[in-house]
Amino acid sequence: MKVALIGLPDRLAGKLPGFDVVLLDGESSYEFDTRTDMWTVTAPNGRTTAARIIVTPRPVRGPNAFRFEDNNFRYIARCLRMMGMQDARRIEVQPFARISYRRKPDPHDYVFTPFESDVDETHRGPAVLTVDGKEIGVEVHLMGHLQPIDGSYRWYGRVTAHPEVAALYRNGHTDVRVRIPGGRDRTGKLTELDPWGNVRITGSGRPPFPYP
Repeated sequence: MKVALIGLPDRLAGKLPGFDVVLLDGESSYEFDTRTDMWTVTAPNGRTTAARIIVTPRPVRGPNAFRFEDNNFRYIARCLRMMGMQDARRIEVQPFARISYRRKPDPHDYVFTPFESDVDETHRGPAVLTVDGKEIGVEVHLMGHLQPIDGSYRWYGRVTAHPEVAALYRNGHTDVRVRIPGGRDRTGKLTELDPWGNVRITGSGRPPFPYP
């Protein structure tokens, strides 16, 4: 999960172990894309960065955004971990919530939007990832559904924490092939690394698991 710290002290990056943290200039502007639930942050030099979460000292409206105030960074870090545990792509404060930074965040104070819904098929178990001709044995949880608009099939899920797979993602080797026992290789893409080392994977067309 990429987190953009905008105009915050560099030392705070070390307080989010496991997250993909980027430090950006305080003069950067940002805009939320409701289609992807991602923020696009534009630096003063025009360079853009896509991030799931932004943290800024300025007031900000929108999902996946936190305002940095005195003594609340630990609270923010706990919210991000709570978001990861919910396997959510979006976090928003409930209208009735009374947030207090003196206590741990309460899940009931937030609305979490999961990455996917309407699951039709699922597979949990061993698989083989192939990258540049090298095979890596992994554990996966994959699922998918038929898109009602165009009839295409979308599959997605997680590769359970594996140091080689995490290293591939960090180094930009995101195009992979996936095969479960008795199945065929299917092309997928590594898209996000969570704080626990699991890597999200997505694909379209025929999934790695059996599908009619």
